[in-house]
Amino acid sequence: MSTPIVVKTKTCVVCGKYELWSLDRQAVENWQAGKLIQDAFPDMSLKDREIMISGTHPECWDKLFTEKEGEGNE
Repeated sequence: MSTPIVVKTKTCVVCGKYELWSLDRQAVENWQAGKLIQDAFPDMSLKDREIMISGTHPECWDKLFTEKEGEGNE
């Protein structure tokens, strides 16, 4: 593991908040260089990866997509 780096997540479009995370510098550099996020951060949860990609928190994601599949498509 390389030295840690503090990373600011994207701002969530729902709640307007962001987070500061301490991550492995080499993993961040690999992701920024084009490595797939799941390969750069193999131990990171899917929810945390989504926060890194879009800034959207799990509870905010639920607010965005409250309809059940198949409803509202008429």
